[in-house]
Amino acid sequence: MYHAKNLNYPFSGQKDWEIALWLLHLGLSMGKIDSFLSLEMASKLFHFHYTFNDKSFIKIKGLPLSFSLAKELQGRAEMLPSGPRWMSQVLSTSHPTKSPIILYWHDLLDCILAILNHPFFRTL
Repeated sequence: MYHAKNLNYPFSGQKDWEIALWLLHLGLSMGKIDSFLSLEMASKLFHFHYTFNDKSFIKIKGLPLSFSLAKELQGRAEMLPSGPRWMSQVLSTSHPTKSPIILYWHDLLDCILAILNHPFFRTL
């Protein structure tokens, strides 16, 4: 439902998503992200609060962020759709190997459904 109006849901928009993705891909701990958000330099950028659709956002250089703590960022990231499930199978070989050979795959129909059910394609 929310995806039809905002392709970046559960984030407020594209820039919010880009900042979230950047923070998540840095590999920082939640404490480090909170530490970054509480830096004096960052706190001067984050001190402008405003309300939009009964939700509180924080501005960083004019960008509305839908999270102000690492825990909020993690909660939003956990709301993202998971996509097709990975499956695996250990393959047996006629020759010994140092470690087992594991084949990983997605079900093709699940992949097609995930692509066709993506909100981007609902407008086509």
